[in-house]
Amino acid sequence: MLSHTEKKQILRTVNLFTETPQDILEEVARLLEEVICPAETTLFEKGDFGDAMYIIIEGSVRVHSGGRTLTVLEKGGVFGEMAALDPEPRSAAITALEDLRLLRLERVPFMQLITSRPEITTGIIHILCQTLRARTNVMVEDYEYLQQVAQLTAAAAAVEAGLYQIESIDAVTKRNDALGQLARVFQRMMREVYAREQRLQKEVQELRIEVDRARQAQQVEKITGSDYFQQLRNKAGDLRNILEGET
Repeated sequence: MLSHTEKKQILRTVNLFTETPQDILEEVARLLEEVICPAETTLFEKGDFGDAMYIIIEGSVRVHSGGRTLTVLEKGGVFGEMAALDPEPRSAAITALEDLRLLRLERVPFMQLITSRPEITTGIIHILCQTLRARTNVMVEDYEYLQQVAQLTAAAAAVEAGLYQIESIDAVTKRNDALGQLARVFQRMMREVYAREQRLQKEVQELRIEVDRARQAQQVEKITGSDYFQQLRNKAGDLRNILEGET
């Protein structure tokens, strides 16, 4: 079992308590209950009522929803922290990947402590504001990411329609992640395809000119090779000879 001092040290790693005074941390540490869970145990399902937070001492857990793994938490990780402040249905399920040792903080005794020590509330509000700002920044980044995915998709659809909007994804190519790399590759391919398209169009135009010239030459040859044209030329020669004789 962990000592009281060890529990305090672990609490210091949790965002909610990083700025909590030492004397208050002592009281919070007394509320922690050590819990053992074997591997493959599902601690709770998505939608279950939440009334406690957990700190991982040993082992790891899978956070999942609908068969999709959202993340994996290991030693030092924390989950369910909002349930210690506000009981709501769990937003995801938690399953142990290996044998676990956890510290559990029940909501009811924790709220009683907050009620008696208002300074804890001040610290928690501060940490929650930081968390909210961080999550807002993540939401903004996610929104920008989705917008740029849409730009890349639109550029691909335009290529299928025969339009090459190469500059439309310039902003996406400046990213330093997989999406940026994909955009740079796609933009390079667009330039190459567009260049080939231009060369092909030029070659087709030149071929049309050659065909037109050949057709015209064929028509001229057909005309000049006809008996009627030969007769006209002979008559023109005769007329020229007569005129020259008169002079």
